[in-house]
Amino acid sequence: MLQPWLLLLLSLPPKPSSLRVRTWRKLRALGAVALKSGAYLLPFSPDRYEQFQWLAQEVQKDQGEATLLKVDRVENMKPADVVRLFQEARNADYAALTDRYRKLGAAKRPRAAEELARLAREMDRLGEIDFFDASGRQQTVRAREQAERRVAGPAKPGARPAGRLDLEALKNRRWATRPRPHVDRIASAWLIKRFLDPGAEFVFTAPDELPDDVVPYDMAGVELGHHGDHCTFETLLHRSGMRDRRLFAIAEIVHEADLRDGKFQRDEARGLDLVLRGLLAAVKDDHEALAQGLILFDGLYATIGERR
Repeated sequence: MLQPWLLLLLSLPPKPSSLRVRTWRKLRALGAVALKSGAYLLPFSPDRYEQFQWLAQEVQKDQGEATLLKVDRVENMKPADVVRLFQEARNADYAALTDRYRKLGAAKRPRAAEELARLAREMDRLGEIDFFDASGRQQTVRAREQAERRVAGPAKPGARPAGRLDLEALKNRRWATRPRPHVDRIASAWLIKRFLDPGAEFVFTAPDELPDDVVPYDMAGVELGHHGDHCTFETLLHRSGMRDRRLFAIAEIVHEADLRDGKFQRDEARGLDLVLRGLLAAVKDDHEALAQGLILFDGLYATIGERR
């Protein structure tokens, strides 16, 4: 099946110069790539079509020229070469972000924690416009994890994965994770709430501001987090001892959506990632986003066997 494209042809007047700056920033934010001077491309979706329409109207309002086309192919390029344009653009973005993560080691902890939060938002933004899973993301993920470990300081005793979880000791607890929960954190909260601790309450906090009475998860340097090539959901699932095949199927989807390392070929991962990004964009309160995310995973669990 051919990938349809949106092609925006622009001719900008020399003045006002602010129009060029605004247009460039908007194109960059949308993840568009330049085919040539004045010709910009996006993979088609109704939302991107609308965004390109708004940009075209803004350009025309300032006496520029804009033509928006939907095309089935770029005649002088193979589809793989067009996709590569997007991947190369995102790889450059990821490389810049990786460099910023690596420079965090010199910052003092309060400033570094603030920068980590900023970089996490930037990585989420890049994920939204990484339409074709650029390979550079994996290097950035590793750099992020290393930076989080540096900021969190030495690992706490028992921060390495051990044996079976003491489920009785994890009843009616407060569980803490980082703000703005995405795939792994929402999935892990669902696993905790539905299978491990039905009385669980969740709090969102920076790693260096953890209350004393919480069980931390999906943070650097904690027991219930990423270990080896396991995401947090996988760590919780394996250490719980559960043998529910649907949970293992969800674990593969969450792993691929969170890490994008190609370990599992799960077509559902991309859709899950996009749905949760949309949820976070629409819902600003973390507790409300988590509540809706739990319902989403309830539905996934109920239907996962039907799709296999």
